[in-house]
Amino acid sequence: KRLPAQPSNAWKECHVRMRVWLLSVCAVSHLFSLGAETTFAVSSARPLPQFSPNLVVAEGAALRMADEANAVKKPEWIEPCGGSGGRRMPLMVSNTLTSGKVEFKPKDGNTVRWYICGPTVYDSSHLGHARTYVAFDVIRRILENFFGFDIFCVMNITDVDDKIILRARRNHLLKIYKESCPPLAKVIEDGESELAKAKKKFNDKLAKLEEDLAKETKSGQKKSIQEEIDILKYKHNQVLAQEEALKLAQAGKMQAPDLIDKVGDLLASKLDEEQGAEIRDQQIFRSHAAFYEQEYHEDMKSLGVRPPDVLTRVTEFIPQIVSYIQKIIDNGFAYEAQGSVYFDIRSFSKTHSYRKLSWNEASMLSALAEAEGALSSGEGKRTEFDFALWKKSKPGEPSWESPWGGGRPGWHIECSVMASEILGDTLDIHGGGIDLCFPHHDNELAQAEAYYGHQQWVNYFLHSGHLYIGYQKMSKSLKNFFTIREILKGGSTMKVSEEESVVLPAYSPRQLRILFMMHEWDKPMYFSKDTLDVAVGKEKTFKEFFGAVKAMAREDVKGVSSLPQAWGEAENVLNRKIEDAQKEIAAALADNFNTPQALLRLQDLVTSCNIYMNSPDARAKFLLVNKAAVYISKIFRVLGIDDNGSDFPFLTSAGAGGDEEVLSSALDAFCSLREDIRAAARAKEEAEWFKGKVQTVKSAVLKELHEAAKSRSSLLPQVLSAFEGWVESVAQAASAGSAASDYLELCDRVRDDVLPAIGVRLEDRPDGFLWKLDDPEVLARERQQKLMQAAEAQKKKVENKLEKVRKELEKWSGCSVAAGEMFKPLTDKYSKFDDQGIPTHNAAGEELSKKQRQGVEKDYKKREADHAKFLEQGGQSFLEGKRSEIAQLEEQLKALTT
Repeated sequence: KRLPAQPSNAWKECHVRMRVWLLSVCAVSHLFSLGAETTFAVSSARPLPQFSPNLVVAEGAALRMADEANAVKKPEWIEPCGGSGGRRMPLMVSNTLTSGKVEFKPKDGNTVRWYICGPTVYDSSHLGHARTYVAFDVIRRILENFFGFDIFCVMNITDVDDKIILRARRNHLLKIYKESCPPLAKVIEDGESELAKAKKKFNDKLAKLEEDLAKETKSGQKKSIQEEIDILKYKHNQVLAQEEALKLAQAGKMQAPDLIDKVGDLLASKLDEEQGAEIRDQQIFRSHAAFYEQEYHEDMKSLGVRPPDVLTRVTEFIPQIVSYIQKIIDNGFAYEAQGSVYFDIRSFSKTHSYRKLSWNEASMLSALAEAEGALSSGEGKRTEFDFALWKKSKPGEPSWESPWGGGRPGWHIECSVMASEILGDTLDIHGGGIDLCFPHHDNELAQAEAYYGHQQWVNYFLHSGHLYIGYQKMSKSLKNFFTIREILKGGSTMKVSEEESVVLPAYSPRQLRILFMMHEWDKPMYFSKDTLDVAVGKEKTFKEFFGAVKAMAREDVKGVSSLPQAWGEAENVLNRKIEDAQKEIAAALADNFNTPQALLRLQDLVTSCNIYMNSPDARAKFLLVNKAAVYISKIFRVLGIDDNGSDFPFLTSAGAGGDEEVLSSALDAFCSLREDIRAAARAKEEAEWFKGKVQTVKSAVLKELHEAAKSRSSLLPQVLSAFEGWVESVAQAASAGSAASDYLELCDRVRDDVLPAIGVRLEDRPDGFLWKLDDPEVLARERQQKLMQAAEAQKKKVENKLEKVRKELEKWSGCSVAAGEMFKPLTDKYSKFDDQGIPTHNAAGEELSKKQRQGVEKDYKKREADHAKFLEQGGQSFLEGKRSEIAQLEEQLKALTT
């Protein structure tokens, strides 16, 4: 407003307020504009003077005086009284120390100190490792990315252990043995001598276990002993298989190198017993462990498992382990015996609780003995429950100096020491597989509490559940396991029943992650072909949803200004479902990281969005659907299902680069041309129409796209190359005057072969088409699977037809015999016949009864009618036709089977 020539005091005050307000706006605008300049134009009879700090202070004081005079009060703010929101709800976790769920409260505010038991690297990582470490990776991501905790994660690598020592030593000795090229007779002799020992060992151990089983009264212990018996018998079956190989070699059906491979376990055991003590090179053990450690890290990377913040190895902590053990001795909870050091359970139990994790389980001496290792003697132990902190090394074993002589760490002490060294006297979380609960984790707790002198070293113990293959617990001893690489590569055979096996295809890391998240992380999981297929189906559901939303986004960008945006009841309903899903998923993640429930809610949300997008009542609002897609992709990033940072996960294609706008134009043009060709073929257009269409595309569309594609390195050149190649195919078909079916076949090839090869999925729809970017390998696998399913369906069809024709041949072959001749070959039943050939007497020469006579007469009349029909069908030539048809079907079945 322009000020009057003689302004009143009110006008003057307003003018001052306006000047201060403008200065404030400019200052705030400057702060928030990130460098952008803001210009204000004010219309006034007099130009505004330059602002100075003194002027601002003076005018501000004047305003305060005016406010006091007018008694201006700040408006009251009413604090909201709604809920606190999903992320502020208590986080409940399953804590083995309490045998239930408890609220998670880190000791040090937002920082979480977490130790994870890593692998013992004596062999390749298997699905059990994948299940455990993917589960902890998901939990870690939820804690960090959803609940906002700061995680400090430490994981160990056990690189010295009885299993590593034995495996490394035996592999080394067997390699030398094979390189020496022993004669076949020597290999047979060595194998047979060890075979006899293996059989005796099996019989002795089996007798002992069966005796224990007969004496045991507790069902839990009986089950445990029976499992041991099953494992023992399974191992013995492997010994018997090696015995069969020895028999084949004795019969001259196998050469020495092949026999060594077949009976390697027997030979390695013999060689280790005879020469194992002579091994002096510790690098043999380190190289073995390093090889499988590297494999493990590569496998975890392929599964998308984030590495720990700190990685510890036992062999790098020997001095700290020695010091730790010495302090436990000084505290009165361990003792030295014949060069080894043992934890004193009896002394510890006087002031502490032992077996905090497995307190309600029966005593498990067999598990304790197994944990001590095959090379442990146990000499000098005061009680059978005492366990080794330090093991005296025997010849052929790695050794380090200590106050108690040369030796190496026990299995349990390593984790207590390395976790304490990095994380201190209290751990927020300790994690591992449930199979480590007793004795490993119980003993870890005892060692740390004996060292520090307190009662609780770990606040939350997280144990991932058992993995079952089918309905049998996965075990390396039972050989019913798959390595991670085998599952990712495909081709492994899985038993689905005692009689049936299936060959597994390759599965992606994302599919495995979804599979694991379909199960509660701390509960048993049953791994089968069916559950794998469910995981693959879930991935496909989400992928197709994101593809549909992205296609919707392309259309929305083109005409957003002309599309109605007003909401109706359908939009309100979907928005409520999005908000409900957000609350339910937050609640699920806060309830012991319940990923199965979270996935289910996400899938329900996708279903609701699909229903809304496909509704014929009104055009779907992209912004609302996009809201759901962005939220789902955010949760996927939280869970590690997709880490690409895109609002549309799963849709990346190799080489797509940043040229999506031009790429979209090319694919739209390609698919639109295909749609036009299909429509024209169905309308039976003349060849000239196709020629004209091709010429238009070449001169206009392709030329423009090539110009846009210059200096771009992405998927676009591949699309244009495929586009041009297909246009030429259509042109050739038009020049040849091809039939409509030929054009339709060309269109099918685009969808099934051309576009999938470059990473584009094309879907035909009633109202047009929809294309989505995808991984070419995934599309190739899907195509292969469809072909296999089609082949299987065709095979089943041929089998059914073959069975039908065989039954027809059997039926008509019987009908080919005339009624008068049908009974005469049955001499074991009948001895006399009338003129028509109907039986009158049985085999004993007795006349048939009236009822029997009626029965054979009935059969005679039926055959008479059937034989007449047979002759009508063509008689013997009809049978020959059936036999020929069977031969053709058998050939078809053979081709489909191979």
